[in-house]
Amino acid sequence: MALSPELIGCIGVIGLLILLFLKIPIAYVLAFVGFIGYWLISGLSQAMSITGMTFYSTIASYGFSVVPLFLIMGYFAFHTGMITNLFSAARKGIGHIPGGLALATIAGGAGFGAVSGSGIASTATLARVTIPEMVKGGVDRKLAYGVVASAGPLAQMIPPSIMMVMYAIIAEQPVGALLIGGILPGVLTALAYMMMVYIRVKINPSLAQPVKRASWGERISSLNGLKGFLFLGIIIIVGIYTGIFTPTEAGAVGAFVAFLMLLFLKKLTRAALRDSIIETVKTTSMVLFIVASAFLFGNFLGITRLPTHISTFLTELPVPPIIILIGIVIMYLILGMFIDMLAAMFLTLPIILPAIEALGFDLVWFGVLLVFLAEVALVTPPFGISLFIIKGTQENSDYKEIVQGCMPFIFVDLVMIALFIAFPWIITFLPSLMGG
Repeated sequence: MALSPELIGCIGVIGLLILLFLKIPIAYVLAFVGFIGYWLISGLSQAMSITGMTFYSTIASYGFSVVPLFLIMGYFAFHTGMITNLFSAARKGIGHIPGGLALATIAGGAGFGAVSGSGIASTATLARVTIPEMVKGGVDRKLAYGVVASAGPLAQMIPPSIMMVMYAIIAEQPVGALLIGGILPGVLTALAYMMMVYIRVKINPSLAQPVKRASWGERISSLNGLKGFLFLGIIIIVGIYTGIFTPTEAGAVGAFVAFLMLLFLKKLTRAALRDSIIETVKTTSMVLFIVASAFLFGNFLGITRLPTHISTFLTELPVPPIIILIGIVIMYLILGMFIDMLAAMFLTLPIILPAIEALGFDLVWFGVLLVFLAEVALVTPPFGISLFIIKGTQENSDYKEIVQGCMPFIFVDLVMIALFIAFPWIITFLPSLMGG
């Protein structure tokens, strides 16, 4: 008995989830299930043809060139030492107030996001650089873990953001509008973290001892180290915002400027150049393989008509659209506890986006909200990647303590999600000024 395309689609989705839980890499799973499913529905020759065309047309897309450009810009910026200068300035500026070292780390993490683009890379850098300093400076170990696990992923919200670019390509939305749309939510989230830490330390001073107050001269002097960071960030954000160049061109300009800084500061060593290029190639290859595989899986879902059926089902439910949206948000929060959110995006967006659009929600707003959910997923147990990064970078760290340290920050994240849903203008205000 021949199976219907819809049934094959359901079997494919179930098979994909099983393979993911068996810890098989997402790129292989998406490509395998997509190819086999297309074969069963349309035949081997069609499956071979669509696989070749999908992998070529996806990876050859001009829009994807922004990924390696933003990545190598971040690596170049790291090697200039501007990240160390950023944390030094934050420490001297606010280190003396209650929870100062933790607050400085959050501020520095948000700033690092402006030259990183990767929440994972940002978390790994923060973990190595700041956790030992915070613990040594009298910050409670659990609080230090929570600060880094939550501040690192802010790089996914504050442009340049690789995750925003991924969503823009999948949803066919303007990259510039999405990148700019993440600025205000990212900054507000950082401020909310800082407010929460400040209140906790005020109530329980043993959580973090303030460091010695720096003189005004030291504070002003430390600002000199921020010139390169501010220059690079302003070029990118202002360039995109004003339309002087596209986000892809912004990546090229940013990478070139960061390279010139390496030259100017005489920090362009063979090791720095080699490491930057190798890490960029490795990360870009991984991302593009996942993307191409996801598009193949999306093509398979398309011919099963599952996305259409699910979209129709959701839009015809006898409940207000906001209730459906909240249900989708909860679904992503649960998915993020168990699988990588990049994988979850590629798996679900072909199904979810038609329904989101049909319900009347702005796709740029939803994209920024989704990227924030991806940020939260890096912190949520049991499989939040930030948790494992901290466990792997800190000797003698206890996973239970890391999770306990993150829980107050996860609560703040949930509050921010509610605010973004209740007040969409927080996300849409800046993009609307662009005409996006």
